[in-house]
Amino acid sequence: MNSRRVSLLLVAVNCCLLATIAYMVYAMKTEPAIVASPAKTKVLTNTVTQIAVRKINATNLLAALANRSLNWRALESTNYVVYIENLRNFGCPEETIRDIIITDIAKLYARRRAQLRAQLHPYKYWETADPASGRPATSPELERQLRELDREQRQLVQELLGVDLRAEIARYWNDEASAERDYSFLPPEKQERVQTVSEKYDDLEQEVYARAHGLLLSADQEELKQIRRLRRAELSGILAPEEMEEYELRHSETSQNMRTQLAGFQPTEEEFRKIFRLQRAFDENFDQAFDQRNDNAMALKSKAQQGAQEALNQELKKVLGPERFAEYERAQDTDYRALLQLSDRFELPVDVANKVYTAKQAAEQYKLQVESNPNLTEEQRAQAMAALTRETRRWVAANMGDEVFKAYEGTGGQWLVNLPVIDETAVPPPPQPTGTTLPYDINLLPPELRYYLLNPPVFPRPAK
Repeated sequence: MNSRRVSLLLVAVNCCLLATIAYMVYAMKTEPAIVASPAKTKVLTNTVTQIAVRKINATNLLAALANRSLNWRALESTNYVVYIENLRNFGCPEETIRDIIITDIAKLYARRRAQLRAQLHPYKYWETADPASGRPATSPELERQLRELDREQRQLVQELLGVDLRAEIARYWNDEASAERDYSFLPPEKQERVQTVSEKYDDLEQEVYARAHGLLLSADQEELKQIRRLRRAELSGILAPEEMEEYELRHSETSQNMRTQLAGFQPTEEEFRKIFRLQRAFDENFDQAFDQRNDNAMALKSKAQQGAQEALNQELKKVLGPERFAEYERAQDTDYRALLQLSDRFELPVDVANKVYTAKQAAEQYKLQVESNPNLTEEQRAQAMAALTRETRRWVAANMGDEVFKAYEGTGGQWLVNLPVIDETAVPPPPQPTGTTLPYDINLLPPELRYYLLNPPVFPRPAK
């Protein structure tokens, strides 16, 4: 093909392109509408429609292309629905669209929250913090309106993008969509309904706590009980019994308390479920069954408390077995939890906490045995307690190290401080009661205490 023929072909192609562009410009000037799929357009509520109008210059993507070169302002619109369609028509990925729109909405609601705080609770440098929370005090009305803004923001994101705002935010914190995970055990059609109900009763509970200012009275406690009963009743109308149990395993007050109380027990999923079923029945049938505003009811509860707790412990021992139940009981002890915190703070092996706790149990039981032994004189009793204090402190310090031991004495080691310190004389050590079953491994005890237990001397009964 010669050069003249090539030139003629190129001229013809250029003429066709110019004619096509001229027609498109003419068509867009006479009918500047967005080419968008009706199926993608979302119908918004009246409230959301008002929020969806953004305060920027009104533009239209195709109309902008007809009049000027493409830039970012050509993509923006005064309405979020149009803005999203412009981004989609431009070929913007859906994830990028979500990031753009969620960030834009977040800025909008941040301004609204700032305006609300300035209106209802302007900053005053001389105001002190709330005694309960330690944060600057806010009015209940401001808290209510801030919660309403949170709910409105989530609704707008849901209707515009079809995603849950909390789940999207969780992605930025590497949390694998916490909100979605919390309700993922439910069918999709129930997740939103359950979340709506939960949020409604969460707001009611927050109103009680805000009104209490950190001091819950009997009337407040009963109101919280009533809110929890109403929540459970409404959710029971949505969820099947097995779904309800799954919900309560994740969100109930009983399960939340268990996650704190069992920190040192580390239950398996099966153990957690077994304990939860027993604890939930106890909470519903005993702990929550008495009206705290009624003195007679509370007196009856006080009398029945020990028996009810013992019955619960017997059932727990059956389902966990003796060994794991002993570990469960240990986890309930605040002294043991203090030891775990100290071990974590100083990066000690958990075994150190277990050994020190065993020594604590042994020392306390030894002290009780000495104090209740009628065969000892006061002098012998004093010498036994002095030996107990000396050996226990020496043994705990050796296992912890001096630095950790000093920190333990000043924090959770109150039992060490309470051990008596008495001058020793040459009086022989006291005997131990025979026939006692010890709830710990005797080989873990300090050598001197272990010797007292294994080789108790015999003392004559004091003369009357």
